[in-house]
Amino acid sequence: MSELFFGVQLGIRSKPGDPWRSQLVDLVRLHQKDLGLADQRGLFGALANLLTQAIDRATVGTWDLVPDGQGTWNEWTTGLEDDAQERWVSDHSGAALDHVLVTVAMLMPDGQPAADVLREVCDLEEAQFHERTTYRSLCEALGRLPWTSVRRCGIYLTPGSEDLAFSLRELQGDGYGYLAEIQ
Repeated sequence: MSELFFGVQLGIRSKPGDPWRSQLVDLVRLHQKDLGLADQRGLFGALANLLTQAIDRATVGTWDLVPDGQGTWNEWTTGLEDDAQERWVSDHSGAALDHVLVTVAMLMPDGQPAADVLREVCDLEEAQFHERTTYRSLCEALGRLPWTSVRRCGIYLTPGSEDLAFSLRELQGDGYGYLAEIQ
């Protein structure tokens, strides 16, 4: 059976010290281990709530739903893991350092309940791909996935330290050209 890849990445305005960001970091750090189904439901329910709360502060984003997605999973996660290993150098242009990049990536058997939920949410006209309501629906869907049919998942926060942040200028520049403005 082929595997479906789903990934969403959001640049959210959240400067260091933002209580929302602290909650997000604490949630991810608390769940840095293999999780049972109940723990996954709890983690992704809480994550869905936090992302939905912040969707009005999201400025850029991307998402993808790819059949036969093992290669896409490898590309996304390898790129994210490589980024995590690089030494962080913040923007020195004077632009406000007030964004965090949140990424969720998943791989699941196609035709199973989780894939069906995501296919339904992602069944959109191209003109809707980067609307705020679309990202809200994608984030909300994370909280209602049936976890028995998710094979792999990962959550990434960049930069990894609560004391660091991207500028919007950085997220619109080299290396992040795939991020679209959220409308």
